[in-house]
Formats: sequence, structure tokens, C-alpha cells
Amino acid sequence: MTNKDLKEAFFKGLEYYNTNDYINARYWFNISYQHDGFRVQSLTKLIQIELREGKYAKAREILNNNPDQDKPIFKLLYGLLENIENNFEQSKKYYRECMTSPELQYKALMALAKLNVQTGDYSIAERMYQTLQLNPKFYIQATKGLICLKILEKDFYQAEQYIMKIDRSSLTPKLTQHYDILNNYIKYYLGKLKLLDNNYDKEKDYMIYRLYDHSEELLLFHIAKHQNQEEKNTNGCFFKYLDLKKLLLDARVIIENMNANHFEVSDMYRFRLDTPIGYKNETITNDLCVVTMLGTKDIITMYPVSLSNEFDKEGFSKNEQIKLKRLKGGIKK
Repeated sequence: MTNKDLKEAFFKGLEYYNTNDYINARYWFNISYQHDGFRVQSLTKLIQIELREGKYAKAREILNNNPDQDKPIFKLLYGLLENIENNFEQSKKYYRECMTSPELQYKALMALAKLNVQTGDYSIAERMYQTLQLNPKFYIQATKGLICLKILEKDFYQAEQYIMKIDRSSLTPKLTQHYDILNNYIKYYLGKLKLLDNNYDKEKDYMIYRLYDHSEELLLFHIAKHQNQEEKNTNGCFFKYLDLKKLLLDARVIIENMNANHFEVSDMYRFRLDTPIGYKNETITNDLCVVTMLGTKDIITMYPVSLSNEFDKEGFSKNEQIKLKRLKGGIKK
């Protein structure tokens, strides 16, 4: 292939990546990786695909075997992976190193703000988000961060004030979806959400619909989608005949004693079980991710993931100090 072909392959991969078609995106990025000028960008996207598909072991393997792993962009990805796998001190180390890189400084500050939310340092995170709001390129992301923070603090009035400052018409489709979820979530807790307002589809707008329908049937129906064996090589899947009702009961007991990993508009609980539950590619996995409404134990869905051998090495998942900091609303400084 010529350099022109390889360059075109990268942009084809980008088109598929932006529409969440990771099968085709991975195909084209593996081709464009052969172009010296697009090697770093292609590998960055390939790692991000592994992270989005819950293949954390694979993402760590790629990062560890990457000869360019000392480049700031890969340190940022290392920081994200450590955050996902509950290693917050290591994550903070990577993000702080990225702060010295001018082109990644604001992204690193955003990542550090999110990390301070994880560790219960809410007032520090709030000041970071407010600083980021001063940069027009980061205004929406920072404001969304503040909204999620106020939801965690149960300050729904302030969360509403922040969301009213966002122009919904200016958002991308993905951000619009996040906006609608947060907006309805805030209205729900302020007592402003009525059943008559429900114009949402229980499949397309599932997270919003769950505010209206808390039934076990709807939840199990949604979880059962993750038994689709055709997704074995992409998102992964549960075993075809796995008892999902029992798995759900077990998951509820386990997460009661765990600290959530806050992510966007939801909370994640990742852990290993004693027995296999499904596949990630052809590999059988014991690892589960349980997703709940932000700041609650109300399960939205769950699906198999693949955790690395570095998962939770700092013991965050059951760290009592962080649990107390979160309960007190963070350390005020």
C-alpha cells in the first residue's frame, strides 16, 4: 500500500470510530498503523477501542508492549486505564506527567478533576472544573463534570443551575444523549418529572426510561441483550444459558460493600467472580461490570469485561477512607 492509501485508511477508521462501529474502525486503524506519520494516532485509537469494549487486559498488553509508551498521549491512556482499574495513585502520577505537555495540559487537568471526584476530593475537583470552564473548548465537558459532581453531592438545585447554562442545540448527538439523561435525572430528584412527560423509547432511551420503569422485568430484558453470542468478539457476551437472575442477585450483594467508579452519567462496579460468566473474544472471563445510576446502587445493566492482572492493586474498591470522604461530601479546602 502507498502512504496515500495508508493515510486514507486512518480517516476511514476515524469515520467508523465516530459512529461506534469498532469492528470496521479496528480494521482500518490496523492498516493505517503501518504509516509512520499515523502510527501513534492509529495505536491510540486501537487502545481506546479496547477500553470502550471493556478489554482492559488487552489494552494494558498493548500499552506495555508499545515502544512509544513514554509519549505523553500514551501516558494519558495509561492514566485512564489505571483510573478504570481503581489504581488512583498510579493514575494521578501519569496525569501529572501529562500536565507538562502543552498540547495535553487541559486534557490532563480534566482527567485530574475526574480523578479527584473518584477519591472524594470534591472541592478540589470543583475548582478544577471551574478553571476548565474558562476555556471555550472545554466548557461543555467541564460543566457536565460539575453537573455530575452536584448530583453526587445530592445538590440537585445547583445541578439544575449548571445544566441550564448549556445550549442543548449546540451539542453533538452523543452529548445531547448525555444532556437528556442528566436533565431528566435532575428533574426526577427535584420532583419535576411526571409520567405524562414520558416520550422516550425503552430501548433507544433506556437510561431515561428506567426513571419511569424500575421493574425487574425491564432490567433483566436489557441485561439479556448481553447474551447475544454474535458480540463475542466485540463487546463480549454472557454464556448463552447463564442464569441471569442469580447473577443479578449475587451482583446486588457484592456491590453493597464496594466503592463505585464514577464514569460520566453512571457508576461502574467491576470485580472478579469465582466462576466464569462469558466471553471476551474467544477468552472465557470471570470478570463483571455492574452499571448503576450515578450516586446510587440502582442497577441499570451489567456485562462481562476482561480485567488485567493489575486490577485494583491499590485496593480502592473497598477502601474505607475514600468511602468516608465520599459520604462526607469530600474534603473541603
